[in-house]
Amino acid sequence: MDFSLNKEQRIEKALTTFGVTNEELQDTIQTIKSWFATQKHLPETPSDHIIMNFLFMTNFSIENAKKRLDMYYTIRDLIPELFRNKNPKLPHMQRVADKIYCIPLPKVTEEGYRVTVMTNDGLPVEEFDPYNTVAHMNNVMEVRISEDVSIGDIYIHDFSGASMGHIIKLTPVVLKKCAIAFQEVFSNKVKQIHFVNCPSFAEGMINLAKSVLKPKLRERIYVHTSFESLKKYIPLEILPKDFGGEELSFKELNTNRDFKSGKSLSLSQSRNERDCKGPG
Repeated sequence: MDFSLNKEQRIEKALTTFGVTNEELQDTIQTIKSWFATQKHLPETPSDHIIMNFLFMTNFSIENAKKRLDMYYTIRDLIPELFRNKNPKLPHMQRVADKIYCIPLPKVTEEGYRVTVMTNDGLPVEEFDPYNTVAHMNNVMEVRISEDVSIGDIYIHDFSGASMGHIIKLTPVVLKKCAIAFQEVFSNKVKQIHFVNCPSFAEGMINLAKSVLKPKLRERIYVHTSFESLKKYIPLEILPKDFGGEELSFKELNTNRDFKSGKSLSLSQSRNERDCKGPG
């Protein structure tokens, strides 16, 4: 999708929030790039835009941004199940992307927060691999880190396409690894997490997910049995038709995803291009 809508205004809004000028932003980016040149264990120096987003995610703390950027690369070796053989060009990952929607919605909230919706559009239980699903979400984040402006995030997990068979594959070990990856790299600007259409059999998994998250994130989780209460938090103009909103449907939005062809992936993903010939 196109993340260019109001991008410059959103950058300016973030800089104003942190009390930073554009010149100071550019100087800080160069400082971090110089630091990267001394970190021989890291495979590359990220783009200016990626560094900017990590500064925004860490409230413009240079040291915290360095730590997050370091983890952004090193976690790929710490939790290989989520990153190895997960290039979005691979057939098995294309299959996941076609059926497990992870869609950053086009419009942002008044505060500038991006809403991302996740739902299953028919991936059967026998094909459902939770690591591949989370890797697909990571691939979407790769595009966003490279192109979007990370002022704040709202996540919506729709359970309408989930069965008991899907849920039981989300074991404590899987949830713990996913939580580590999420919290150590991307979680700083999460404002809300919504679980909608939650069946009773998902309650145990949700409680388990809460138990492996940090207190600040746990406090930002909202559980809904329908879409009606969700509308109290997110304007209809942002939500897709599937949720009773005014935006395009899941299927229409998923058709427009950039990462299907591998576009906009950072070098850290692209360097695994050889994985395209690997097993599914």
